Amino acid sequence: MAHQGVEEPLNTEKLTITKFQLFFVLIQSQIGIGLLSLPNVVSKSAEGDGWISIILAGVLIQGLLVIYYLLLKKYPNDTLAKINQKILGHMFGKVVNFILYIYFILAGSVSLILTVKTINAYLLVETPGWVISFLILSVCIYLAISDLRIIARFFVLVSSLLILLGILIVLSLFIPKEIHFILPIWDAGVKNILVGSNGALHSMLGFEMLLFIFPYVIQNSKGVLKTITFSNLFVISFYTIITFICLITFSADQLQQIKDPVLYLFRGLSSKTFNRLDFIFLSLWIVPMTTSIIAVLFLASKSMSVTKKPYKKIVVISGIVLFLMSLIPPTEDNIAFLTKYLGYLDYSIIIFLPVFLLILTLLFNRHERREEA
Repeated sequence: MAHQGVEEPLNTEKLTITKFQLFFVLIQSQIGIGLLSLPNVVSKSAEGDGWISIILAGVLIQGLLVIYYLLLKKYPNDTLAKINQKILGHMFGKVVNFILYIYFILAGSVSLILTVKTINAYLLVETPGWVISFLILSVCIYLAISDLRIIARFFVLVSSLLILLGILIVLSLFIPKEIHFILPIWDAGVKNILVGSNGALHSMLGFEMLLFIFPYVIQNSKGVLKTITFSNLFVISFYTIITFICLITFSADQLQQIKDPVLYLFRGLSSKTFNRLDFIFLSLWIVPMTTSIIAVLFLASKSMSVTKKPYKKIVVISGIVLFLMSLIPPTEDNIAFLTKYLGYLDYSIIIFLPVFLLILTLLFNRHERREEA
């Protein structure tokens, strides 16, 4: 294992972001296309207890965030890509970083394919999917090439759309509800609730952004754990409330047949003044859906560019790869195939790798202390 050593701080005035911006970057990295189908995902196994599955997934995410924080505190000036090379060695670290790159590209491809498919299904029925994909990626590449501070400012601005969603959620309370749809609580059983948590976890990914932006946070030696905890609580609450409302609006059988329950929930709010409110919402929600793709482009490029110099070139290359991947026909079988292998990588990259690196770091530090004694 390479020695930590003493390095020059990575942060520069141009790249640094505040903890306030960190809060919204993490939120926007997590909330996206997965929101629309989340109630359907968790209800397939947990049924009326789907909201419990989301809370349990949130608890797991909080535990992972603490692990990330403990690891990053040991290397406050390094991204995960550099940490890999320091702990695992230069060559093996590069191999792991390439696997990271493949993972983020695959995650971005699934997100982009689902986004294009949703827009095609509800808004632009006659528009070829490749045109929608090209337009989305053009904007995403433009923003991802920018420095982190500009990306963070954009994410803060986009977060204002969450207020619109909050208003719609409040209005949806006037739609008839059936509380018995979620009763009795824990009826699905622990096993099914945990299976639902697995699905919820995949829909809430994006918090791994911390592993690559921690070095750029101003004064990251204090207050960061509180910030990431509050962002996680916000996402958990946000997802739980929306899922809970869907669970008491639609029966378990209905939810398993409706692939995008959130859109159907807002369809019930349509009136003479606002016809098809679900279309209006989706038209605006395209922007938050693209933030996760911007985040993926950033993460993929940072995993390969340990130095800043080739970053922009890798962003463009990654965008081209995502565009080519988006040309895959969005059939249920193709999406299931991509999602299956993405799920395997999720646990390897999001859970196993950071835990493994932290254990090696702690063992290495203990060995150093013994040698010094």
